[in-house]
Amino acid sequence: MGRLKSLAGDTVIYGLMTVFGRFITFMLTPIYTNFLSKGEIGEVNNVFVYFALIVIFYSFGMESAFFRFFKKDDERRTQKVFSHSFLSMTLLGGLCTLFLVAASPFIAGDFYSGSDATTLFILSAFIPLTDIIMYIPYGMLRMTRRAKKFAYTKFMIICLVFALNMLFITVMETGIAGVIWAQLLANLVGCAVLLPLIIKNLRLEFDRKLLKDMFVFGFPTLPASLSQIVLQVSDRIIVKQLCGAETLGLYSVNYRLGIPMMLFVSLFEYAWKPFYLSHFEDSDAKQLFSRIFTYFTLTAGVVFIGAALFLSDFVQLPSIGGRVINPQYYSGMNIIPIILLAYFFNGAYNQFAAGIQITKTTKYLPIPLLIAGAVNIAANYALIPIYGYEVAAWTTLLSYFIAAGILYYYSQKVYPLQYEWKRVGIIAVATAATYFAAMELTVFEVSLENVLIKIATLAIFVGLLKVLGFFNQSELALIKRIIRRK
Repeated sequence: MGRLKSLAGDTVIYGLMTVFGRFITFMLTPIYTNFLSKGEIGEVNNVFVYFALIVIFYSFGMESAFFRFFKKDDERRTQKVFSHSFLSMTLLGGLCTLFLVAASPFIAGDFYSGSDATTLFILSAFIPLTDIIMYIPYGMLRMTRRAKKFAYTKFMIICLVFALNMLFITVMETGIAGVIWAQLLANLVGCAVLLPLIIKNLRLEFDRKLLKDMFVFGFPTLPASLSQIVLQVSDRIIVKQLCGAETLGLYSVNYRLGIPMMLFVSLFEYAWKPFYLSHFEDSDAKQLFSRIFTYFTLTAGVVFIGAALFLSDFVQLPSIGGRVINPQYYSGMNIIPIILLAYFFNGAYNQFAAGIQITKTTKYLPIPLLIAGAVNIAANYALIPIYGYEVAAWTTLLSYFIAAGILYYYSQKVYPLQYEWKRVGIIAVATAATYFAAMELTVFEVSLENVLIKIATLAIFVGLLKVLGFFNQSELALIKRIIRRK
């Protein structure tokens, strides 16, 4: 129970700051939808999609190696691991940034359509570099359980991005140039804040064997990481290619409305990886990890129902420049439940990856992602021209489901766990029944009646879990104690 409290405590710290931070980031959406055109939003999203790919390439698996070779009781060893991973990633990122700057006159037009395309592309090229500089310092904060420092730094950068976007876009009316400047300036401030941590742990001594061991462990994770990012972003690349920047703007805005599940999965992953790497040698580790997956699924069910029911009310509220989401984007909201489920299976994939990381069998990581990525790309190219951009959401869900299923198979081979599949199934049935019942009883308008029905629906979800026999005796006793205290 103490270890669960430890995981929960870190998750709460990461969670509160991540939720607040991502909510502030999400509140850029009304600024973008009310002050930028669909085409401009599409261009910005396209550029940031490529940023995600570039950052993974810059890391070339050394971030994973840092986590695996970190020694909490050996400061000198930890500093050597920090130095080798930080310097190698920064060096590669710097060289690639110089190449992108040199090539900007020839490729900038593929990303930006304005007369200032080359300037914007050069500025954009420095964003992944500043991102990668912060990766290992953030990793050090996570592994040394300095969750508050990690969360506060992230939160500060997000707040700065928001404030600069407000200044540049709504006041100075700089258009998409303001989006790029805001992110770059905020990243530079983040690097400055983390500089003391970098200086403290950086050691200019070369250990050939350590670097080789880290590379041998980390590099095989690169195809998996790249495949995972491709899986996450290929739909938007293909939507832009086949449907244009305006359609990508419509799709990406509604995709972002899956933020509740994305937040939950992300904040849990921040705490989950250090947790299982610290406790896999415990005698009851497998039972503990299995129970955690059950609770992860239960929480995801609550998040799905809450988001699917209340987002339609949220987007219609007054906000900066109009409503939270400009009404011209409402036609794409049918993809939101699909994206929520896709994020859940992404979280399940991260859960199943624990066994692979623990046993160092990282050779299995690329397989599910490559297969799922191939399915995603092929299905999108084949079906989007026939059925439209909405297909991209369905193929994303299918691909994450395939990736999670295949990784589960390999993880069970090397680190078998007895998951509580009956209880997980009960959660799935209760979630689906609650969602479809609510969809039949509510309409797309903000009204007290609608809100009351949706609140009642959440209570029905808990009742279904009880009726279907989800809760065990110890959980029921805990719930009763909590109710009595209240």
